Amino acid sequence: MKKIITILVVMLAFGFSANAQKKEAKPATQAVAQEKEDIKQLAIKDVEALGKVIKFTGTQKDDFLNLFEYKHRELANNLSAERKASLSKVIEAKIKASLSPEELAKLEKNPAVLKKLTN
Repeated sequence: MKKIITILVVMLAFGFSANAQKKEAKPATQAVAQEKEDIKQLAIKDVEALGKVIKFTGTQKDDFLNLFEYKHRELANNLSAERKASLSKVIEAKIKASLSPEELAKLEKNPAVLKKLTN
């Protein structure tokens, strides 16, 4: 009888500790979801800023949205100044590679927009 009571108490204790751990995970999940939404909003703003300078063709809008989401995800990690400069150069190179010469000329006429997109 003592063994049955001991087993029952151990099972209840284990059940309570497992439930406590699940409740702690929910706020972290909400924080991650909020961070993803913030990153998406920042990327949309960058795409809109680029859209004011050039007209998108085909899948360019989606491609740039993915690129800027990547940029903001990386910037959300605490990067060193050297890593940020490297990321900025990579983003600028990808933007320039994705644009036609006419679109690139329009973008280079607006250095403030280019700086905003790469930093």
